[in-house]
Amino acid sequence: MNGERLKKARKACGYTQVSLAKALNVSKGSVAMWETGKRNPEFETLEALLSLLNVSYDYLTGKSKETAHNTLITDEKKKLSAWTVEDELYDTFRKFLALDPYGINAATQVIMSEYQRCSAQKTLVQNSAYTLSIDLNKSTSNAE
Repeated sequence: MNGERLKKARKACGYTQVSLAKALNVSKGSVAMWETGKRNPEFETLEALLSLLNVSYDYLTGKSKETAHNTLITDEKKKLSAWTVEDELYDTFRKFLALDPYGINAATQVIMSEYQRCSAQKTLVQNSAYTLSIDLNKSTSNAE
């Protein structure tokens, strides 16, 4: 998301960070994080944001200079939803990798326990729509 474009669109519509946050039912800090590029809004919030500011997704991401709001079509919604899931999984996995051995063991035990519970209750979610690709190149700072 292009934070500067978001800020410009917000101001053009007469919103402050606080008033936009209230309209979207999020914190002022969330709006500030979007505008600084530190975070992106959740998918549902993004749809409401585009509608409130009357701008297109392509405009807010810098892919288009056209500001006109276009209703997201089904394929775009699927892509955005997948990107949101991908970002969340990536963030969670990076946090997992940052844990010490005790934390990794504890988190793994929780995941395995919950998997077994869901399997026994037949509540596992089919995730065939996703493919997994992991690149575990550990960066090293020591030159040999």
